[in-house]
Amino acid sequence: MWRLEDIITAVKGTVLKKDRDVFARISTDSRTIGEGELFIPIVGKSFDGHAFIEQALQASRGGTLCRNDYPVSLADARGTVILVEDTNQALLDIARFKRENLSGKFISITGSNGKTTTKEILADMLKKRFNVHYNEKNLNNLIGVPLSILAIAGEPDACILELGTNMPGEIKRLAVATDPDISLITNVNPSHLEGLASLEGVLEEKLDLFRCTRPHGKILVNIDDPGIAARYRQTGHSAVTFGIKNDAYYRLRMIRDLGWEGSVISIISPVGTIEARTSLLGTHNHYDLLAAATVASVMGVDHQLIAEAIEEFTSYDKRLQPIKSSRGFVIIDDTYNANPSSVEWAIRTLADLPSDGRKAVVLGGMKELGKESVFYHGEIGRFLKTMKHIDLIALFGEETGDTFSELGNGQAEHFNDKEQLIDYLKGRLKPGDTVLIKGSRAFKMEEIVEALK
Repeated sequence: MWRLEDIITAVKGTVLKKDRDVFARISTDSRTIGEGELFIPIVGKSFDGHAFIEQALQASRGGTLCRNDYPVSLADARGTVILVEDTNQALLDIARFKRENLSGKFISITGSNGKTTTKEILADMLKKRFNVHYNEKNLNNLIGVPLSILAIAGEPDACILELGTNMPGEIKRLAVATDPDISLITNVNPSHLEGLASLEGVLEEKLDLFRCTRPHGKILVNIDDPGIAARYRQTGHSAVTFGIKNDAYYRLRMIRDLGWEGSVISIISPVGTIEARTSLLGTHNHYDLLAAATVASVMGVDHQLIAEAIEEFTSYDKRLQPIKSSRGFVIIDDTYNANPSSVEWAIRTLADLPSDGRKAVVLGGMKELGKESVFYHGEIGRFLKTMKHIDLIALFGEETGDTFSELGNGQAEHFNDKEQLIDYLKGRLKPGDTVLIKGSRAFKMEEIVEALK
């Protein structure tokens, strides 16, 4: 339940009309709003929830927020009306109000790669000991994060929130709303450059999470990431380091490579050693496991329970997921998304895996790279030229034309028509081959996976 006086305090709003002073819940969807709920009209690039205020009030007989410069009079509206400067910010402010009234530990995670996997693994680890709440799927933006906080039921011991961004200032706003006790930046790599402009811009944006961590909170530092390693001390927070290459408080090493079955790993720290078998493929997933294990250990989860969670966790949809095709070859479905770092990691993983036949790479373009798109697509081509164990390369989409320019006809084929690409692959791939398929969401590379199954 939400009291009107608490809403006013949270959003610093003005009551235009009061018909109700207690609300059952908060809603941003006029189609599903329930009896007695408070409606927050969200404003997006192509929509404005203010157009649905009347519909929401008719359904809920509750209340609504409204931007104070909205041109339509609501003096005769059926329900309580609260005027605010910015309804999107008000949603964050209400979430922050709820967060301040919860006693559990809040853990916020951001990064260019691996934040969703790290969050999911960490949730499994913490659930071994605590009552845990976390944002589902990738609801990590300025709308999804506050809604995830508002969805918290009861008093969880730990709340894990993944924070995403594609424009300057978003991480700061999300970090202020989540007010983390523990914060983690998985890594800083070229991503969302269309909005963040440069790698330095990405780093500055991500570091806002550390800057907005509670004064006596902890920041968890990937000491192998040069940008983070050079800057984290500036925030003045107590830091816990983790890494694979460099000396760190928590350090992971691979004991045994099991090929397609994963690996046996050891995480060594002054407070104990965690040894476990993981089915996840690729060094980048080792970083996700290490980051999650570091948080869980700092939270006081027994190391044996952390090891159990590592062994139980499996790859999920469209993230380096091996699929046996009915045609006799193996598909590695990594079509969830793509940026320069994740593409290189996926290709390295393919190169390191055993195969009875040839190894093939099918790449779609990478979106949101802005003016750096030509450079980074060309960089993937230059990287592929150094890989000795890739036998077939097929590229899809206009952006990968710059990749193709680095490789040429002798090393790759380029397609702008997806059906032509699928026909080409069906004619070239043979039993025993292994094919990696990856690209940004806009290219719907999963359609190629489905066609080859």
